[in-house]
Amino acid sequence: MELAVLILLWATVLWRAPAAFRSPIQRSLWVTFATLTVAMTLRLPDVMLAIDEGTGVNNLATLLKHILGIISAAALLEFVYGITKGSAAWGRRLRQALAGVTLLVLGVLFFLTPRTVEAPDYFESKAGEGGAATAYLLVWYAYLGGALLLAALLFLGARRHAAGWLRAGLFLLGAGSAASVAYALVRALYLVLALCGRTDDGMDAAFTHWTDVAKHIAIVFILVGSLLPAVGVTSRAVRHWRRLRELGPLWKDLTDAVPEVVLHEELGRGELRIRLHRTVVEIRDAMLALEPYSSAEDRRRAEAVAADSGLTGAERRALAGACRIEAARRTKLSGVPPLEPALRADPEDAGTRLDDPGELGDLDAEAALLRQLEIARRHPAVQELTARHPTDSTQEAARP
Repeated sequence: MELAVLILLWATVLWRAPAAFRSPIQRSLWVTFATLTVAMTLRLPDVMLAIDEGTGVNNLATLLKHILGIISAAALLEFVYGITKGSAAWGRRLRQALAGVTLLVLGVLFFLTPRTVEAPDYFESKAGEGGAATAYLLVWYAYLGGALLLAALLFLGARRHAAGWLRAGLFLLGAGSAASVAYALVRALYLVLALCGRTDDGMDAAFTHWTDVAKHIAIVFILVGSLLPAVGVTSRAVRHWRRLRELGPLWKDLTDAVPEVVLHEELGRGELRIRLHRTVVEIRDAMLALEPYSSAEDRRRAEAVAADSGLTGAERRALAGACRIEAARRTKLSGVPPLEPALRADPEDAGTRLDDPGELGDLDAEAALLRQLEIARRHPAVQELTARHPTDSTQEAARP
């Protein structure tokens, strides 16, 4: 399990590296995972042995692992402050000072501990036998538990104001942080039991195994929780890209008829929401510009076609709107001048607007309504009705 978690950590660190250069908040999260990943790597026996033998300092890898763990917890705390409530400069300096003092105390206690042999869990094995080793672990667990308790409270508090993937991500980040607090607390309590002589070798092995399992689960929760908001962003981007493709034919046909509605400001390929918003606005502007080419007779014909189609609700309104818009578009393209105001269709009549105006503030809802219009334009009844337009002699005679 430890190897699988380590592979997942390294993959996350590499994947998040580009974002770390673009955003200070994302940089804090990247530092969290980068330092945690290196700390977990230092737990590998071969890596630990290489460092300790290479430097000639017994258990130096353990100190480095704990230093990185404190930096990771401190960076996670800065990340959660950044995404939830911001942080005053004095608060950030206070947290950094606390982390720095903890690192200094750990370093002093490390060198005060007699480390006569090299062992993977030397401090745990000596807990209860020496004051320095016991104090070293208590300081480590105290900082880890305190920092992650605050992070858990902030994550879970922010969850109440979030929705969707972000809400789920904050819950997992809070749950992972809370599980890490439980890990630190249980480890500290077990250390007290060891001081009281209430443990034995069998208990030590079982305790170490299950607390390590809990630690790995907590790490996975935090990893997955940090990924879920990105899943939400990606799903929205895919949805916007799909809507852009779906509305492309409608946008092209309408803006070919009224090209003056097109904005010519260049947008990046990745600005999908802005591009979709502009597409929707330009389609709506084009529909408004075509209103002078839609007559009361067009409206009556459109309503008759929609009634004969057997459709109901939104589909029927979309079909009526498609008939009128297609007729107006073809009239405009044919070069026929607009109707006099007295002969035009009432813009508030059914079929012009596809849904209640209250929907217009919701980009996804508006794009979906326009998608219904695009689908309706392909209906055979629309094609049949507009194929005769605008060369109908009655319609021509009505125009100035």
